[in-house]
Amino acid sequence: MAEIYMANTGLLKDDKNAREALDGVDEARRHDATRMADKNKRAQSLTAGLLLQHGAREHLGENAPAGVYKVEKDEKGRPYFPDLPDVHFSLAHSGDMAVCAVSDAPVGVDIQQWRELKTDIAERFFHPAEKEHLRHLGGDEYKKDFYALWCLKESYIKYTGNGLSEALDELDFTSVLEGGFAVFEFTEDNSRIRAELLEAPEGYSAAVIELIMPDEIAAAEAAEET
Repeated sequence: MAEIYMANTGLLKDDKNAREALDGVDEARRHDATRMADKNKRAQSLTAGLLLQHGAREHLGENAPAGVYKVEKDEKGRPYFPDLPDVHFSLAHSGDMAVCAVSDAPVGVDIQQWRELKTDIAERFFHPAEKEHLRHLGGDEYKKDFYALWCLKESYIKYTGNGLSEALDELDFTSVLEGGFAVFEFTEDNSRIRAELLEAPEGYSAAVIELIMPDEIAAAEAAEET
C-alpha cells in the first residue's frame, strides 16, 4: 500500500525558511520555487518537494541512495524519478496543506480545501449515483462528501495520467464514502485499483488511488479461501 506523507505549508511561507528548504528539493522544483512571487504557492511547492524526498528515502529504507533525487516529467506530464524507476509517487497541495503518496505501484493522490462550491463540477463530472447521494445532504456534510468525491476523481486522473479526458461521470465512488476505501476494476487493462479516503485536517478532504499489485491480489484471494 502507498505510504502517505502530509504537512502544513505554513513554515515555508517565511522567506528564510523557504531559502533553507531549497537545498532539500529537486533541481527543477528549486528552479521554479526561486521564481515564484506568490509566497503561498512557493510554500506549497517546497513542502510537497520536501515530503517527496523524505518519502522516497523512507520507502527505500537502507537501500536509499544519498543526495536529492532528480525528478522529471513523462510524456503525460506526470513527475517521476528517472533514477528510481520502481518508486512511484504523486503530489498535491491545497490551502495550507501538502500531501505526497509513495508506492511500489502507480498511484495518484489529491487534497482539497473546502471552498465555495462549484456546482457545475458535480453536473459535469459526477456519476448519477454520486449526484443522488449529494442531493440528500446539506451544510458541512454536503461539502465533506462533495470534496471527498472530487479528491477521488482527481486522484484517479493523476493515477492514469489522462487528465480530464477521462469519463469521470462514469466512475461511481459512492462506495468509498460508505467504508473509507473500496476496490474497483474499471481500469483500461482490467487491473484492480484501491481507492481510499485519507485523514485530513478540518476543512480539507484527501484521497489516494493506487494499482493493486498481483501479489497483493493473490494474498487477498488466498485469505478469502481460508
